[in-house]
Amino acid sequence: MNKHSCRAARVAERRSHGGVIGAARRPAAVTAALQASLIDHAVRLVRRAGADALTMRALAQEAGCSPGLLYKLFRDRDALVAAVVDHQFRRLAADLGDFVARAGTGEVAGNLERFAEVLLGPAAQVIRLAAGTPVAARFAESAHDSGFVDALPRTVTEYIAAEKRLGRIDPSVDERAIGFLVTGAVHNLLVSGEAYPRPSPPEVGRLLGSLARLLEPRR
Repeated sequence: MNKHSCRAARVAERRSHGGVIGAARRPAAVTAALQASLIDHAVRLVRRAGADALTMRALAQEAGCSPGLLYKLFRDRDALVAAVVDHQFRRLAADLGDFVARAGTGEVAGNLERFAEVLLGPAAQVIRLAAGTPVAARFAESAHDSGFVDALPRTVTEYIAAEKRLGRIDPSVDERAIGFLVTGAVHNLLVSGEAYPRPSPPEVGRLLGSLARLLEPRR
């Protein structure tokens, strides 16, 4: 490695088929893996220190490399933020895709709480990176391209429907109504910002638990 060597680059080497790739493919494969590793470092930095902490210099220190390497891979901080936000939207979409499969496992209250955690947890903090930057204009594009926009409105509805089929929710429950209310409430907290009055995570869990009890099969 040259003077731009860093821990992230070594991770990239390991990711690239154990380092066994053809010479013609090596640059592109290693570059993509290196970008992915740096995005992972950026996510960890934001989760630990907040969105304002993500600068090119801070990321270089986090990853153990020189700022020069970052500018070879990301044009500027906005380009880095765009890549991080896109990565987090794709992660959220994948998490939502897994949520419906939780039907029949655990408790309904706990599963609904998990839905809120997925949207309001660390990924949300990272997505807020784009607020007030030129990247904000690309929010909708990233959200659509990742599959997040398609998954969000139907996830709770499909989950409630699955629990109804399993007999864990009363058959009279309107899954579309519950999906609309739960998703709308959690999405409002996601986009409203910290200044908006909001319940604490334990309170969100309590509220969803109360809702889950109302959905139980009637004896």
